[in-house]
Amino acid sequence: MRFAFALLGSRGDVQPAVAVALALRGRGHDVEVAVAPNLVGFVARLGVPAVPVGADSRDLLGSTLVREDMRSAHPVRRLRALQAVASVGWDELRTGLAPLARRADVVVTGLLGQEVGSAVAEAHGAGFAALHYCPVRANEVVPLLGLPRRLSPAVARRVQARAWRAGESVRWRLTRTAENEQRALLGLAPAKVGLPERLRERGALEVQAYDPVLVPGLAAQWPARRPVVGFLDLDPGSRARLGDASLAEDPALEEWLGAGSAPVYVGFGSMAVGDPRALVATVGRASAALGVRVVLSTGWNDFPDDLGADHPHLRIVGPADHATLLPRCRAAVHHGGAGTTAAALRAGLPAVVGHFSADQPIWGRLLADLGVGVGVPFRDLDAATLTSALARVLDPACTARARRVAGRLVAPEAAVGAAADLLERAG
Repeated sequence: MRFAFALLGSRGDVQPAVAVALALRGRGHDVEVAVAPNLVGFVARLGVPAVPVGADSRDLLGSTLVREDMRSAHPVRRLRALQAVASVGWDELRTGLAPLARRADVVVTGLLGQEVGSAVAEAHGAGFAALHYCPVRANEVVPLLGLPRRLSPAVARRVQARAWRAGESVRWRLTRTAENEQRALLGLAPAKVGLPERLRERGALEVQAYDPVLVPGLAAQWPARRPVVGFLDLDPGSRARLGDASLAEDPALEEWLGAGSAPVYVGFGSMAVGDPRALVATVGRASAALGVRVVLSTGWNDFPDDLGADHPHLRIVGPADHATLLPRCRAAVHHGGAGTTAAALRAGLPAVVGHFSADQPIWGRLLADLGVGVGVPFRDLDAATLTSALARVLDPACTARARRVAGRLVAPEAAVGAAADLLERAG
C-alpha cells in the first residue's frame, strides 16, 4: 500500500506519526511524509522521504499571533487569533499534499490540518485516517472544563458533554469559511456540517493515540472507528538517529546526575517561554526552597549563555532525549504536550503541567484525576506557585502512584503496531 502522511505543527505533532510511518515502511509499504519546512531534516534523519508544506512551526509558535493574541484576556482578540491560527498553512498544505495523495491509497494526518487532509483525500479518491494525540471529539469522560468537586458525577458528565459539543460547534464556525474555500479549490461541494460528523459518516478511521489508563470508559462511548491504542513513540534505534542530547553523548551531564540526588526535570518543549531569565529565577527559587536539584531543558527557546550561574543546584541543557533523561529524574515540570506527558508517565514521574493552550490543560486535569500531577497555567507559575505544586507531586504517595501508573501503560511498540494494523485496513 501507499501512504501519504500530512503532519503540520511542531516536533511533538510529527514524531508520534513518524513512528507509525516507520513501522509501515518496515512492513514493506511505500510511505511519504509532508511536514513543516523546519522539520524536514528531522524526518529525513529517520530515513523517511519528506517534503515541506505549510508554515514554519517554530516561527508560528514564537509569533505574536500565538504568544500574545491567542493568550489575550480580550475575548474578541483571542477569538480572531484562534480563527487565524486554525487555517494557517492550509493553502500550502493543499498544494503540497496533492501530488502525494494522487499516488496514495490512504492519506494520514495528525491533529492539525485534518480539514484539508481529508478534503484532499476525498478529491483524489484516497482513504483517510487521522492520528489523535489527545481526545478531541465530544464525550462525557474527558474533563474539558475544570468543574467544582461538589457536582455529582452524573451532572459533571452532562456538563462536560455539552462543553465538548459547544467546542465542536465553535471550531466549525471558526473554520467553515476557510474549509469551504479549500474544498472549492479542490472541486468539491461545500461542507454543511462539521468535520467530526462528516468523518463519522464516511467511516473514516480516527486512531486515539494515547493511553486508555488516562481515559477510563472513553473507548466504550465511541464507535469502533475511534480505537484507543496507547501513546506512540519511536523505537530506541530511531531515537538514536535523531542526535538528541542523550546521556551517552553528554558526559558532563552524566557526571552532574551522578554527583547528587535525582533531580526534577523542567522543560517546555516547543512552547515559547517568553522570558528565560525569569523562568530560571523562578525555578531556582523553587528548587532552593524545596532542596531539590533541577535539570532544565531549553527546548525550542534560546537561553543566554550566562543563565544558571547563580544556581549551583540547577543544570541547563538543550533539547534532551526524554527516554534516557527522565528515568534519572524524580518529577517533571512540563507544558503538557502529549509526547512529554507520555514520556514522564513511562518514567514513573509525577508532574506539574504548566500549560499554555490547546490540549495541555486537559492533560493537567487527567493527571490530577489519576493523582499523579498538578495543572497550573504557565502564566501563573511564579516561585510560590511552583514551590507549592512541586511539593504536592514530590509527596511519596504521589510518587508511588506515578510508578504504579507506569506499569499499566501500553508499551510504545504495541501502540505503534496497533496503529499500523489499523491503517493497513483503512484503504
